[in-house]
Amino acid sequence: MKKSAVLSGVIFSVAVANAGQITIANSDIKIDGALTTGYFASNNTGSSNHDSFKVSNFILGLSSDAKDGGISFNVGFGTVLLPTIYDGGLVDNKAIINKSFGPIYAVLSYKPISSLTFDVGLLTTNIGYELATSFTNPNITYGAVWSAQPFIYPGARITYALGDIKFYAEASKDKGYSNGNTSLPTSGAYAVGSLGTLYGINYTISYYDYTAYKNLVDIILSKSINDNLDVGINFDYQWLDSTAKTSGHDSKGYGVAGYIIPKIGNFSLPIRIEYVNDGSKGKESGIYSSVSKAWTITTTPTFRPTKNTYVRAEVSYVNSDKKIFTDSSGSPKDTKVSAAAELGFLF
Repeated sequence: MKKSAVLSGVIFSVAVANAGQITIANSDIKIDGALTTGYFASNNTGSSNHDSFKVSNFILGLSSDAKDGGISFNVGFGTVLLPTIYDGGLVDNKAIINKSFGPIYAVLSYKPISSLTFDVGLLTTNIGYELATSFTNPNITYGAVWSAQPFIYPGARITYALGDIKFYAEASKDKGYSNGNTSLPTSGAYAVGSLGTLYGINYTISYYDYTAYKNLVDIILSKSINDNLDVGINFDYQWLDSTAKTSGHDSKGYGVAGYIIPKIGNFSLPIRIEYVNDGSKGKESGIYSSVSKAWTITTTPTFRPTKNTYVRAEVSYVNSDKKIFTDSSGSPKDTKVSAAAELGFLF
């Protein structure tokens, strides 16, 4: 589940550190996961429903270590909320290939030699800074840049490691899986890229191609400056295939997200700042929710009373050139303010 070149914050490393281990049929199996619950509130939701209590994550994960010449696995099942800055978390819970509860990710890995790995199953993407479950991210909600990226999909991936550098290629049936349905006008996708560490900086660079839909180049850079500061940046450039273009509209878009995570002891203050450009106003490509141009800011004060628990709050703000939101009376709005509070227990 973890992308090795992406700074995922302290929370994920805590989950791994607390994973239990059992022995079944002469195989060591690790158990990990999380239960998180929260309160979500937002304005300009288009209805009178402005707040709700949610189970934001319930994940039970099982995995085994990859050994040279052997097969390992990594599976997580449960339900996730996937709250975004666009909806403020006021949405229904999801699984990936079932309606609301089921596998979130499920991968079998074959490692014929130490430097080569074949992964097959329900893959988590290498695209983007933000990871597959919100408790592994520094912020509660997912951002505007994330909303236009691949997520989880059935496919196959080959990865070759050369020291601290990895190269990968994959083919998938990525059709925008969520709730067991597909939402993208494509028969699948393929991707190539590299990830690793160069000169002390974690990086990922990828090219991702949806068949008969769109293409994107994704760059992620991250670094721990010291024990008290982590930083990261994610840049995407995307363009539509000719079959997906709308006549008279732009066909390109780009987005950039910056992450600053100051930490002192058990307290951290993750900040995310984003800008997305979806094309000229009235001629948007639709890649970034037809916002024309938008910027967002999210801050998430987080306290970890123990190594496997956390308490965090969040406030986010979205400002769009186009009025993509509506208030309870149906009037179009170009801003949204959301707030959330979340408790998390990792095991």
